[in-house]
Amino acid sequence: MLYGDAMLDVQRLRVFRAVVASGSVQAAADHLGYTPSAVSQQLSALQKETGLVLFEKAGRGISPTATAKVLAAESEEVMGSLSRLGGVVEHLREGRSGSIAIGTFDSAAQFWLPHVAKGLQQDFPELVLELGLDEPLPGDTRPSRRDLDVTTETVDGPPTERPGYERLVLVEESYRVVAPRGHELFDDYHGDVPMAALADLPMIDNDLGDTICGLIVGNACRAAGFSPRYVARSGNHHTALAFVAGRIGVTILPELAVTDDMTGVESRPLVSPAPQRRIVAFVRDSSSMSPPVCRAVELLKEAVATTVARRARS
Repeated sequence: MLYGDAMLDVQRLRVFRAVVASGSVQAAADHLGYTPSAVSQQLSALQKETGLVLFEKAGRGISPTATAKVLAAESEEVMGSLSRLGGVVEHLREGRSGSIAIGTFDSAAQFWLPHVAKGLQQDFPELVLELGLDEPLPGDTRPSRRDLDVTTETVDGPPTERPGYERLVLVEESYRVVAPRGHELFDDYHGDVPMAALADLPMIDNDLGDTICGLIVGNACRAAGFSPRYVARSGNHHTALAFVAGRIGVTILPELAVTDDMTGVESRPLVSPAPQRRIVAFVRDSSSMSPPVCRAVELLKEAVATTVARRARS
């Protein structure tokens, strides 16, 4: 393994990390099934290999130096990657498909990902689906190791760019105001509801932090000349809907999160302005030829098409 300008022996690094974590040579030897002398030999070899002082005497034992602690911490990601690579090799050796990592957000996970998961399970029975619900915040350029990321962006801004990924537009959708069933707002507006009509209503925030959806809703409210009067804040649309059903306030949700069978609430389209978002998928270049990833993209498109067709019928 290349570490800086030095080629490090992976096994020696594992033994070193075990000693740091275990607190002593004897404990590391017990955990690894080695003799203490074998562990000491590995540590000596690693110190020669790196040219670093990694341990110092402490009573009858040894203690890691500050340098050793830095090396142990910095090698965490590398060792984790090697472990994952080992799992891939094992899957390939046994003829299995390995794993696929997908990042997404709540409503897409709820309404689209079950179709994707079911199809992958049928076509790749041994495949492990790793699902992450942490959509990147605006301006977040940190690299992702996921094979597929489903995320949102504004429709009036520049397309999101992500180096090492292919960008696929899935759908554009509008937002709706969701209110308790029988709310007076819908007595006044039987069809589209102007954004300004929400100015004096208690509202439920369903997107904590500087998220894309929060940005879209906030911009629409400002364009209509008011700031939302939030009486409760939640990190997901499920809680927000429960609060609306409890007649605590109204909320604004994208169409994907609004279904016809919601208990105790009803919704209307928003206009003047009509906030919109774009949902896109990013496929990692290095995974784009993988059969499970290709199939996942196909299944995702099928799920989106089903949603669009259902809206057209309603």
